Amino acid sequence: MDVEKEMRKILEDLVEGVGIRGAILTTKEGFSRMTVGKVEETVAPIVASLSFMSSQVLQGLARKELDYVLTRSKTTVVISVPAGTRMNLAVFADRDTVELEGTESVVSRVKAASVQLAAIEEVTSYEEGSMLYMVKKEIPEAFIAAILTIEGMPLDAYPSLDYVTSTGMLSAVSMVCDKIAKEEGSEYSVIVGGDSVVVLYKLPHDRVLAVGISREKKVGEYLLKIRKIVDNVRRRSLAKD
Repeated sequence: MDVEKEMRKILEDLVEGVGIRGAILTTKEGFSRMTVGKVEETVAPIVASLSFMSSQVLQGLARKELDYVLTRSKTTVVISVPAGTRMNLAVFADRDTVELEGTESVVSRVKAASVQLAAIEEVTSYEEGSMLYMVKKEIPEAFIAAILTIEGMPLDAYPSLDYVTSTGMLSAVSMVCDKIAKEEGSEYSVIVGGDSVVVLYKLPHDRVLAVGISREKKVGEYLLKIRKIVDNVRRRSLAKD
């Protein structure tokens, strides 16, 4: 099975619907898996963060799983739907067309596409190539692993973090370190205390990988492992493009 071709065909069929401008499929970590139509890849972290935070809100308030998130502006409707456990599908559509067809009808089409995408994804076990999976596999002594935007929006976390406090503080540290490094910006920052270390490693598209470790080795050994994980996941992502 040509996974990427099959997924792209599903998105293309969805975007061919009247009034739909574009669609983006993202990983849970905020990487763009693919886009079709008029949508920028730079929205991938925002889509992933919206899904993560909305899921946390529903779990906290109602103990329910996320179904979809709908956002309306004067001219646009954005529908974001989880696609399995590791991806998110977001569709950008004309508001007038959505209201003419009926919101529930459009949402049903988007959800149907997400089910198809998730089925293909499940067959290929994409989760095993994800960044947090690799961190947990290669650094079993890590007690937290999280990916967040530089502004502090959570994209993925293990275990789940207090996204108001913890992710905000982590991103604040990363931004301050950038200012210290001035024009060059920081590649990574390390916070050490006792037998614990927190590594903040910069990722493309203004994201940060945060790893908290109960230290059993030298800090440099953990940095080498994290750099290798980031490079390997980045290469796989580029190869899929």
